[in-house]
Amino acid sequence: MLGRKKDQLKFTDIDTLQTWEQKPIVPKDSIYYGLSQANEIFKDELFADAYSFSGRPSIPPSRLIKVLLLQFYDKVSDREAENRARYDLRWKMALGISIAESGFNYSALSRFRARLLLHKKERIAFEEILEAAIAKGLLPGNCAKQIMDSTYVLGAGALQDTYTLIRMAIRKLLKTTSKRLNLTMLLPKPLNLDYQSRTKPKINWEDPAERNKLLNELCQDALQIIETADKLKLTKQEQELRDILATVAIQDIEQQKDGTVKMKQGVAKDRIISASDPEMRHGRKSSSRRFDGYKTHTAMETDNNFITEIEVTPGNIHDSEAAAALVDEQPAERKPDTVLCDMAYGTGQNREEMEKRRVELICPVPTDLGRNGCFPKSAFTIDLEAQTCQCPAGKIAAENIYDKKTNRLKVFAFSQEQCQNCPLLNQCTKSKKGRRTITVNQYERHLQKARAFQQNEEFKKEYPERCKIENKQAEMVHHGLRQARYIGKAKVYLQSLLIGAIVNFKRYWKLVTEQNHLKSDTCGGITNITKAPLPLAT
Repeated sequence: MLGRKKDQLKFTDIDTLQTWEQKPIVPKDSIYYGLSQANEIFKDELFADAYSFSGRPSIPPSRLIKVLLLQFYDKVSDREAENRARYDLRWKMALGISIAESGFNYSALSRFRARLLLHKKERIAFEEILEAAIAKGLLPGNCAKQIMDSTYVLGAGALQDTYTLIRMAIRKLLKTTSKRLNLTMLLPKPLNLDYQSRTKPKINWEDPAERNKLLNELCQDALQIIETADKLKLTKQEQELRDILATVAIQDIEQQKDGTVKMKQGVAKDRIISASDPEMRHGRKSSSRRFDGYKTHTAMETDNNFITEIEVTPGNIHDSEAAAALVDEQPAERKPDTVLCDMAYGTGQNREEMEKRRVELICPVPTDLGRNGCFPKSAFTIDLEAQTCQCPAGKIAAENIYDKKTNRLKVFAFSQEQCQNCPLLNQCTKSKKGRRTITVNQYERHLQKARAFQQNEEFKKEYPERCKIENKQAEMVHHGLRQARYIGKAKVYLQSLLIGAIVNFKRYWKLVTEQNHLKSDTCGGITNITKAPLPLAT
């Protein structure tokens, strides 16, 4: 059959656009409808101190914050967000704008993000959604039990080798200072290289001698620029660029006796890896998974699985180092009593920090593997009160070695006499001295307590709940967390908060619809959209 024609709705038939063949255009359980009903969550008044009371009217910030959330929900760019607001009925519904309204220019979004960061408003959407959930009874005021974990975020800055790092750092400093003063003209002698161009110097990169010559020229130029800059009064931005140059100029090199330099073997600690984003770092999520960028650390409550806190660190920061901040940055009423984590958080130092905060940490102790197939430390019975250590053969350590400065017990040492005739010697040590020593960690008390606890039924019952956060982080990655959209830690933090906010709002609206027994019927039509609030002035 050729088919049949029937009357078609026209785009201008506003009154009949409530449904399309008896199906809702925007169902009530959709995120778009949910955002259209969230005017009490996202209010213009929340942003009032970030705007002036004179000048041209701006786009309402309550609308722009919804746009930022929709961006990550639908995974679209600023330009595509402009198009969605102009042509997509779902976005128009969510934003509370009429069909005839053109929306906004995409450049407004970058300005709005900058305004949020400038006025420290980056957490508004995240916090207001949590407050709305508390008000609805969906989130307990005291999120007693929480789960913590991290995931990596690939940096948006270009990964650069040592030559490019130094050259680009010089170029950025010279370019920035040229707006206020001509630093090049103040140098005592001409630079070896031209820093106007972004292209790499044309040398034979296969020739070690040419590479080393270039490295020395770059370092000479860097040193000359730094010495000259230090004699001037620099702005905050210029000083930051000077400091970056000083770091990248020495982090990968070592000086020779004749005054020349050569490339250093190994990787410098906390190495800057990009001149375009000097805050991103080499990171390791596991022994086999490396990345360049940042880590987003997340805390999630276990009742209704809302994200309660987010922190961002450079990629080289260990997971356990961010745990205390995830607790401290939460309001007093949301601070957890119990935290579930994976083994990465099970360090003695982190356990001590959690104990100071009266937080019970439920996570495994890092696996204790003996060297060269010998008995691990856990095979020895350590009594910290009596300050004794018993080996698997039943012998007590002959000597206790203390730190001279702190008088803290450092090592249990068994004597050669104790070890040389022991039938378990080959299973205990491969040391040439023929004796075993046991190092006592300064957090040994916390580790002992944790080892004992993880054998209890309570631990075995509670710990499996930790895996809930894996799904939540996968959801955040789905909405664009894996790749940084912006340059710099502050902007990556904003991105993480916005993604956390939209993930929380999805959960919030799902629970609200369930709570109110809403059905997926017509949303009321575009004509019923309330008029947008009057814009604030800029």
